[in-house]
Amino acid sequence: MKSALISCAALIAAAQIAAAPAANAANMDRPAFGTSAAVDRSGRLWVAYAQPAGKAGQVVLQRSDDDGATWRPAVRVNAVVEPVAADGENRPKLAFGTGGEMYVTWTSPTSPQFTGDIRFARSLDGGKTWSAPTVVHHDRQLITHRFESMLVDPKGRVWVAWVDKRDLKVAEVAGRPYRGAAIYYAYSDDRGTTWSSDTKLADSSCECCRIALASDSQGRVAALWRHVFEPNERDHAFAFLGTPQAKVERATTDRWRVDACPHHGPSLAFGPEGTRHATWFNQVDGAGRAFYGQLAASGPSNMRQLPAGATHAEVAAAGRNVAVAWKRFDGSVTRIESLISNDAGRSFAPGPSLTTAGDSDQPHLVSAGQRILLVWRNVDGIAVREVAAAPALDTRIKPFGRDTLAAIERHHARTPFWLVLWDLECPYCMKSLSHLAAAQRTDPKLKVVTVSTDPMQSADEIAARLAQLGVSSDAYAFGDAPREALQYAIDPTWLGEKPRAYRYGADGKREALSGVIQLSASPR
Repeated sequence: MKSALISCAALIAAAQIAAAPAANAANMDRPAFGTSAAVDRSGRLWVAYAQPAGKAGQVVLQRSDDDGATWRPAVRVNAVVEPVAADGENRPKLAFGTGGEMYVTWTSPTSPQFTGDIRFARSLDGGKTWSAPTVVHHDRQLITHRFESMLVDPKGRVWVAWVDKRDLKVAEVAGRPYRGAAIYYAYSDDRGTTWSSDTKLADSSCECCRIALASDSQGRVAALWRHVFEPNERDHAFAFLGTPQAKVERATTDRWRVDACPHHGPSLAFGPEGTRHATWFNQVDGAGRAFYGQLAASGPSNMRQLPAGATHAEVAAAGRNVAVAWKRFDGSVTRIESLISNDAGRSFAPGPSLTTAGDSDQPHLVSAGQRILLVWRNVDGIAVREVAAAPALDTRIKPFGRDTLAAIERHHARTPFWLVLWDLECPYCMKSLSHLAAAQRTDPKLKVVTVSTDPMQSADEIAARLAQLGVSSDAYAFGDAPREALQYAIDPTWLGEKPRAYRYGADGKREALSGVIQLSASPR
């Protein structure tokens, strides 16, 4: 069963908020903190927040076309004022569809007793007009539906997950114990016109922490949230959405036993090779600490404690680069601090730092193509810094001709390297290239030459795919000669199966391999 998007004369014109200047310095009288940020498909930065603050307000958006140097006037999403939760871990969310659609969600409190509904609105014309807000979930009880998170997967499906207390209410009526709340989700595969049935992901979540959503290189959507494990340990759990009887994994093992609301949710980002980068907050030896780590079913690895006092940490990934940012008060000013890794989280160096003596929001990291932006709203406006750019890859795709292989062999004489044949439509090729990218992260000196059998007309797509996978290589695409002639120039015995690779040793001898390359196979 699906819930329909109420048209209410279809779309409502969005009005500009008077006196909102284009400059960064003065956005509102006194900001109602609770801001989210996202980058659209054209690379423009948007922020969403509630204005004014208090029990009733409107969700508004602002856009910057120059990485935060200036901001366009704000526009309203909901024309009718209603209660909007916009502080701490509960704030409006903003996401973009694969066709340029704009989606906004927020929690609308329905009573003073921690109840609420998850509201949704969309724009199909770049934010000029907005649909009348609707409720995502089918359950309409006066209970908790709060702390929503939203994500659009690579196929354009919109996912919303939230904290829900319907099962607690059932347990109370039956006189049964029930720990915490539950995580529920719904999705829309028609741009938010209708929503799937409410699906329970897990019982016994914490009641007051944000849910982290992220999609991996396969397009799967995952959630990371604070869970209440038996007997009463508030660690974190991980699961993929959209699968029957989703497997819930314990993601952290700090074993914090407490009946309390931590008010610090986790953050999650996937590397191109599938690494689960995460930040989270827990109490260890009686002190609250924030952590970065890489998650697996066996437990976190490459863990790093962030400085004492670090709160509300976020993580983002772009290619091999990983950025972590957090908020910290040092006794006199509030700081936003960051770390940057250029080797997929194996080592980190200090990144940009910002300060304010006034009120401020939590920091947000936003992936913008191959860059990562730090966005921080404070009393002075909205500060934006580029935290990291993805490692420079040679994105110039060169034509591969009949004599190109000989030139490549001369260039790499007495140097071990891989020659990899692939194409854009080959899923096994993606696995091979991902394995090579992982090997390069372990051994940055590993040399790779890629030759796509796609034509040079696909050069932009070839470069983008290699950058997405994180492969550093001299890159070629088949040139004007007949395909059969180019295959023959590479190897007269190769008849076109892919993935195909040749492992060159330092002595110039090569070994042919068909199928997915394994990490253990490296040139010698």
